[in-house]
Amino acid sequence: MNNSIIPTIPDLYRLTSKGYSRASKVLGLAFQEDPIWKAILKDDPDKFSLVFGVPLKYSLKYGVVYASSPNLEGIAAWLPSDYVKSSFFRLLMSGALWSAMKLGSKIGKLIQEVFEIITKDRETNMKGSYLYLYVIGVAPEHQGKGIGSRLINDMLSHLPLEPPIYLETETERNVRLYERLGFKVLKKIMVPSLQLPMWEMLHDRK
Repeated sequence: MNNSIIPTIPDLYRLTSKGYSRASKVLGLAFQEDPIWKAILKDDPDKFSLVFGVPLKYSLKYGVVYASSPNLEGIAAWLPSDYVKSSFFRLLMSGALWSAMKLGSKIGKLIQEVFEIITKDRETNMKGSYLYLYVIGVAPEHQGKGIGSRLINDMLSHLPLEPPIYLETETERNVRLYERLGFKVLKKIMVPSLQLPMWEMLHDRK
């Protein structure tokens, strides 16, 4: 499975590396009130855009990033399962490694703890090919307008019945949104050092 399986969606804007800087800022603002990321970045709130620049760069290299329009009101980064595991080489080749290194050891350690937990579960939950919703965010001034739902629904309507779609989310509000779109909770976990929950979800496409 490679990124060619991710469909072309005419009604959405496909982001390129030229839009990286603006898109990372949009995603950073979108996650300002996210409980996990607020806890991780409480001492460095200016690093939100840097944090979300990492998955953005990686997805621009190995997946597809769609926005609601060229104005980037909302952004969704998708990865085929073959590229979900971000090795050192892949991080290096995508340019994401340098962004990650700028975060510092304290933030890096907290992020590593979160990703070790969800990576282990993801590898247990998903044995075959799947599409991974790596990150999705809507600019604060455009939240509540159905943009996030549109980004997902457009993918669902253009993607074949296979593969399934997998994601993680950090709020019960988002869980309810994803459930309305056909996702089911596979597992609720706690991040030990933060004592905050995350949910692992699947849309089996059947």
